Amino acid sequence: MSRTYVRVFEAVITVLSSFLAVSSFFSTSLYRVISEGIFDTLRAVNIQITSTQNITQYASIMLSTLVFLVVVYDYAVGKPENMIDIYEINLVLITPELLSHSKLNWLNLIEKTQIIEPTRGPSYVFFTGVLVLVGYISLLFTARARETYSELETRGVNPIQLNKIFIQQNLVSVAFVSVAALVASTLFLILPGVKSLLYPLVASVSYGHLVLGIAAVIVISVGVVVYFMEHGETPSDKLVR
Repeated sequence: MSRTYVRVFEAVITVLSSFLAVSSFFSTSLYRVISEGIFDTLRAVNIQITSTQNITQYASIMLSTLVFLVVVYDYAVGKPENMIDIYEINLVLITPELLSHSKLNWLNLIEKTQIIEPTRGPSYVFFTGVLVLVGYISLLFTARARETYSELETRGVNPIQLNKIFIQQNLVSVAFVSVAALVASTLFLILPGVKSLLYPLVASVSYGHLVLGIAAVIVISVGVVVYFMEHGETPSDKLVR
């Protein structure tokens, strides 16, 4: 019964994250540019299309159907690698909207900056990305837990103990993902205020961006060292392997 509940949870997460990813792609200026390009191409080969609205409608239906079929297949198989496929599809779909808020205008190289422009607020885009990532991690954890359950079941482990371990493992995974999402969301919300407080202090220092960069590198380095220490390794040991 516990595995049934987990599969229902996976279905909800899969549908929600995929829906958000598809909606994100349809909201991008890139999708509008693609629709206009298809419209111009069809007109160039004398195929009569009344407007780009028809192209947009048909393209959205076909893309949604394709994503739905692939996601349903990956969900039905349910292996960790299939859950990774779901995440990769969703990541590809939300990437254009993420890039639209990037400060790196790399499309200037081809003088096509208008291809990717923000159409929705950064908060909406950020929380869409958080939900997609939370969905991926949750699906990966639950898929691996199901594999472990099946392996232990074939070894003859007591079903009552097995169900207890399975439920606890999934609860810990969901709690871990939820806390990580909460921390990331909190940082996103408070960073503008922190930036407004720190900017006057950093602005008076030459090369203030270097000061912030060095501080970020130190924090990341400390985090990596703590991670390896908790796992009984050192960064040098990891590099040697």
